[in-house]
Amino acid sequence: MYIPEDPNNENEIPTSATVEFIGTVVLTLGYVIVAIAEGIALSELAQAKDKEEQGAKLVNQTSQDQKEQLSDIQSKLDYLVNEIEMLKKKG
Repeated sequence: MYIPEDPNNENEIPTSATVEFIGTVVLTLGYVIVAIAEGIALSELAQAKDKEEQGAKLVNQTSQDQKEQLSDIQSKLDYLVNEIEMLKKKG
């Protein structure tokens, strides 16, 4: 004897299509979470690379500043040595 299903029956066992749909939704959410995680990882990698480049620029700038300071000190020393030489000749 066949008893037709009542569409208003809330106690109905989920059909395979319903289970498949729920599985697809869960799988899609998993893909979304993976995509977000990869985006965060790429963002962190880009930030780390930027910090590394800024650090290299800072080291390079510091080295250049030190060279300029050394050159300035050398020229001042040369000037003072010349002045001392001139004072020796006069005296």
